[in-house]
Amino acid sequence: MSSTPQDTFPSAPVTARTAKRRTVVVGYDGSDEARTAFAVAIERSEATGTLVVVHATPPASSWLGSPYYERAVARNHQAAERVLDEMRPLAEQVQMPIEFEVLEGSPAEVLVRAAAARAADEIVVGSRGLGRLHGALGSVSQELLREATCPVLVVGRDAQGRARQGSTSPRRIA
Repeated sequence: MSSTPQDTFPSAPVTARTAKRRTVVVGYDGSDEARTAFAVAIERSEATGTLVVVHATPPASSWLGSPYYERAVARNHQAAERVLDEMRPLAEQVQMPIEFEVLEGSPAEVLVRAAAARAADEIVVGSRGLGRLHGALGSVSQELLREATCPVLVVGRDAQGRARQGSTSPRRIA
């Protein structure tokens, strides 16, 4: 039994129902660059997608022992939630689902882990623009470009303004 091209490649238009929902993970540390990355991630996301804002918190030293370890973990988590609280009012103004996560570990490792767990389509982070020397020493964006299994968009400080003006899309900084 042979199939026709119409059977193999249906000509039905892709609608919001049949399109895959995009998931975008954005790293947020409270910096101006992270705010820009958040804004660009919203602009790049589709209304039917999900934006996951992730903040990495440093692991507490296991040498502390109980109950000091538990207190240190709780303190780190509370501090991270305060950082994310800055973005919650903005998230309420957007018509797409935005989720917030606090994960323990290095920023790049946390973002890669979050993206893998959610089968993310993209990771978006801000660039502080500290130059080639810092990048050679292992910045978060450099590590993401090496380790992530999905595309990584690293945006500069002026990316949001350029995207609004209709110029070229935010540049990828390697």
